[in-house]
Amino acid sequence: MKQDVIIVGAGLAGLAAAVHLQRQGRKVLLLEASDRAGGRIKTDSHEGFLLDRGFQVLLTAYPETQTLLNYTDLKLKKMLPGATVLYNGGSFEIADPFRRPSAAFATLFAPVGTLKDKINTLWLKNKLQKLTIKEIFEQPEQTTLKQLADYGFSPKMIQRFYAPFLSGIFLENELQTSRRMFDFVMKMFSDGDVAVPEFGMEEIPKQLVAMLPECSIQYNMKVIAIDDNSVITEDGTVMEANQILLATTANHLTQKYFPKQKMTSHQVTNIYFEANEAPTEKAVVILNASTKKKWVNNLTVMSNVSKAYAPKGKVLISISYNGIPTVDDATLAESMKQELKQWYGEKVNSWKMLKAYRIEYALPTQESVRNTIDASEIKISDTLFICGDNLLNGSINAALKTGRLAAEAMKI
Repeated sequence: MKQDVIIVGAGLAGLAAAVHLQRQGRKVLLLEASDRAGGRIKTDSHEGFLLDRGFQVLLTAYPETQTLLNYTDLKLKKMLPGATVLYNGGSFEIADPFRRPSAAFATLFAPVGTLKDKINTLWLKNKLQKLTIKEIFEQPEQTTLKQLADYGFSPKMIQRFYAPFLSGIFLENELQTSRRMFDFVMKMFSDGDVAVPEFGMEEIPKQLVAMLPECSIQYNMKVIAIDDNSVITEDGTVMEANQILLATTANHLTQKYFPKQKMTSHQVTNIYFEANEAPTEKAVVILNASTKKKWVNNLTVMSNVSKAYAPKGKVLISISYNGIPTVDDATLAESMKQELKQWYGEKVNSWKMLKAYRIEYALPTQESVRNTIDASEIKISDTLFICGDNLLNGSINAALKTGRLAAEAMKI
């Protein structure tokens, strides 16, 4: 039987497109290569812990999530604004004093930059709050590193705060990501909260799946080719449709039908540890700004953010390393613990590695980004269309937006 619309891939972009197409009255079938929806946003249950595949958060100020998701049903658990900075044996609090007044004094005297740097940070917050997202993405492109200097931040402030903070977001250490993305992310941090759903990040795609009719998704169906108005799966199944939407992560399939798609990406390795005692009681991201940093970029006690992430009496610690190391998981885990000893002492020896995630395609590279795309670029042919965050920028917001724009471009 010929389908109305087939969507290849049930990640956030494909799910968003399906929801919007359904609202147009279209009948949609999603073909997903894995065993469940969500794409790069998945949460695994492991020994009573909830493990997101990579350290991920939701920025509640994202326009697309505000429109499409029900935050109340997600039971969002918020992180504290700001960060704890680890630096050569000491630790310091950095926070927006207007959103977290209790940290104002600590922020003022934290040795991560000059007084001018801290005043400059408040100036930048005010500047970005006044700019629209459209205006941010119309600014000239240059690297985040260059833009930080142009904003007047000292090398000390960049090295001790912005570099570890942004490298954890952009998943690259040289801050070559577009300044547009820096300004956008900082505006989102300022305009809203950083949160995770109570039961893990996969609750986001689960909520989108629940908006679709039953039997809208077929799992373990890997599409290997598209021929005009039909798709061919790995097991030889051929399905026809009036329209087809490619919604997979950039791969050989999308490259074949959309050669100008951005294929380069950033990698990350995320290791989870079980502990009996938390290194901090705060629901905050901890940044490693040490001059001797090698294995730990950032750390978060996820069970401080949401108690559901760990069994009662246990603590879940997430540690990230940018890239894919050549050492094995056990060696990496031990190296991370040894690096953290100067701050947390011998207690790190009792941390038990739960699981490691080596994520080859964590984010598209973002030297050049945008916030919208013309329908003519989404439409590959009369029957074939494409969506995905790599068409705009690496964010949940962009994934959902390209899905919505694809649905609009597919109107008949």
